[in-house]
Amino acid sequence: MLRWLTLLSCILFHTNGNFVEDVGAANQPQYPPPPPPFPFNVIVILPKRESIYDNFGMTLQKAMPVIDIAVQEVVKSEKLPPGWINLTYWDSRLYEDILLAERHATVGVIQAYCEHRLDAILGFADNYGLATVTKVTAGLNGGIPILTTSGMPSLLNSKKEYPFLTRMQGSYRLLADSMYQLIAYHDEDSVTQANSSLNYLNLIFFYHDKRRAVNRVINQDESQETGATSSHCYFSLYAIKRYFTEKSKTFKREWALNTPQFPFDEDLVIERETFKQWLREISLQSNGKKEGIKRKKNQAGVGK
Repeated sequence: MLRWLTLLSCILFHTNGNFVEDVGAANQPQYPPPPPPFPFNVIVILPKRESIYDNFGMTLQKAMPVIDIAVQEVVKSEKLPPGWINLTYWDSRLYEDILLAERHATVGVIQAYCEHRLDAILGFADNYGLATVTKVTAGLNGGIPILTTSGMPSLLNSKKEYPFLTRMQGSYRLLADSMYQLIAYHDEDSVTQANSSLNYLNLIFFYHDKRRAVNRVINQDESQETGATSSHCYFSLYAIKRYFTEKSKTFKREWALNTPQFPFDEDLVIERETFKQWLREISLQSNGKKEGIKRKKNQAGVGK
């Protein structure tokens, strides 16, 4: 990354009016800055094929034509010369095991780094691999930039932990803000005339998540640990919870000890009567009344 930064040495600039004068080079011939050394080494990390672990269907086969067109457009527009980029495509093998995908991704990055062909990283279809690689590469060569269309969990917002991560589609925090403006109870001291929220306070999160599912399969050793990873539904609702408690003193107090939730595994067979019973339970919880809170008596269930 650092070798792409143009070195400016022994030059002082003096600003006068609407122009800039090069004081230190008044009598020196002017030369354009040298171009950065080519090629620019980029590794693209994605699975070779789709799987149940990839909610967005991102694969190497789908990404390669798009990247090729982008590279050709850069050359065609004469922004950079031919051969300016060296692309390496690496299979994260997410389709084999989501728990091991971050290991395969990290191995590919370290291998590229050791072979001196790592200037930037593209891709990632899983958040765990993205988080691990982003943390590791922040300490290599002054930091390796990573661009991804995934990585939407709000946990990745920390610039201290993930300083070189750029998420092209933003994060679930944008969703949380929309939900807050649409349905959340607003504290009386923060209510404005423009407030159009439904002012719901009693909320329950009803969502798919194998790791916390009430209907998850318990191992024979009676261990509660399933080995599953958190779902996109969990990450999106976690962002909502975090945003609500940041913006509202009421939600911060109400959810201080526990956030009402009902996670389930939608991939398992669920009897119709069982699902109806679940809906009755969450309906009762989200319609529960609490005293001592001056609010509009509206309740709702939030889920994915």
